[in-house]
Amino acid sequence: MKKARLIYNPYSGDRSFRYRLDLVIDKLERGGYEVTPYRTMSVGDIYESVERSGDCDCIISSGGDGTLNHVISAMIKNDIHVPLGIFPSGTANDFATHVGIPKRVTAACDVIVKGKTMDYDVGKINDRYFVNVAAAGLLTDISPKIDTNMKNTLGKMAYYIKGIEQIPNFRAIPVTIKQNDNIIKASIYLFVILNGSTAGGFKLAPGATARDGKLNLIAIKACSMVDLINFFIKMLKGEHLESNNVIYLTGDKFTIECDEKLDTDIDGEAGPTFPLDIGVERRRIKVFAP
Repeated sequence: MKKARLIYNPYSGDRSFRYRLDLVIDKLERGGYEVTPYRTMSVGDIYESVERSGDCDCIISSGGDGTLNHVISAMIKNDIHVPLGIFPSGTANDFATHVGIPKRVTAACDVIVKGKTMDYDVGKINDRYFVNVAAAGLLTDISPKIDTNMKNTLGKMAYYIKGIEQIPNFRAIPVTIKQNDNIIKASIYLFVILNGSTAGGFKLAPGATARDGKLNLIAIKACSMVDLINFFIKMLKGEHLESNNVIYLTGDKFTIECDEKLDTDIDGEAGPTFPLDIGVERRRIKVFAP
């Protein structure tokens, strides 16, 4: 039998994955995997577990984008190149959604057992990696500030509630964005850099893929509250990239500078400080995919 290390976050999402653990192990074992489950209680646990997975034929992650980020970062750090299985059991599962992995655990098991894999890009921001999104500015530091119980109880609604609380704090941020010889100085409310197409459940970069060796940068320029509301309405319709209040760039390398103290976010986790050197490592990870 093949060896699989299952790394799961018992506090992700609605915390129900731990109650399905026996079902998951049974289904994977029937599919030819000897499963070693590892329950994580901290970020350090994830890195320790991955470090001890050198003799495994695959690593499986159960959690949200944050858990997945640390699993993949640990795999890269330890030069482990085995296929990665994903159980999207977090509140936000944008990368798994982009790949097309079903949320139902039995269906996600089937994806792993069938054994089809695809290579995906990984973004790099300074000395950190991101699998789905790197961001800064308005709304982008919500995830680390949400109480875990609130997130688990309300799901994605917790993000929207926290976002509403931030409205009185709207302020423009002066940044310099460099891409090759193109230099853009602008005051913006936020920027997101996508490896795939989706963030927060919204398809922000329609047609983008995490397999093309490119990243997509979207920044919202400082504008009136009316224009900002109209932008979000356009975003719901998928028409936001046509807005005059948007900076949209595609490429494999960006540099972003900001003189203000500003938090960054990578896959829902606290990110590095400015200046930011952002790039992409093409086809860096192998993922079980439908």
